[in-house]
Amino acid sequence: MSDVSGNGAAGNGSEPGEQGPSGPLSGEQGPSGPLSGEQGPSGPLSGEQGQGPDQDPVEVAREFLEAVVWGDHTKVWESFGLEARTAVLKVAGNRGMDEALSARLRDGTAAESELNEFLADLVTGLRADMAGNDLDSLTYELDTGPQDPGRARVVVNVPIPPPMGGYLPAASVELTGEAGEWKIVRLLPQMSK
Repeated sequence: MSDVSGNGAAGNGSEPGEQGPSGPLSGEQGPSGPLSGEQGPSGPLSGEQGQGPDQDPVEVAREFLEAVVWGDHTKVWESFGLEARTAVLKVAGNRGMDEALSARLRDGTAAESELNEFLADLVTGLRADMAGNDLDSLTYELDTGPQDPGRARVVVNVPIPPPMGGYLPAASVELTGEAGEWKIVRLLPQMSK
């Protein structure tokens, strides 16, 4: 993902196919504080931490990964919460993204072509993080273990072919309650390619 995550793509400091450092959506802890007054392409980046919206976090995680699979980069970006957007832009800056472009993306003033290129690279990297999994057969379940207030974790599984059968964890999706909605914090792939 160019500029944002750890799978070789143009602009991230690694060669195609070379594993770079993990990005915030594939395990790296990003900053969690709000950026007051900052705007993203779909509205303010500043969000309220809530106790857990009425939405089903499993369905939000499913819609997010379907957007990744189908390349709906706008939906992917809109699914991100403040923490994920902030972390993605920080990683992009650390990997050489021009500070002015990063600021335009953060403030929602980037040209449509700049935004589309950035988000296409982001989705490419997220797809690479999930490579090796049958993305058409994923199942989703809410992690019922202890979670911080206003947080949820959804485990994403892939079926094991017969004769063994069953499921293996492919990833987990961490979510946070923000302004009454579940928003994606990070995608943590579980299986290597």
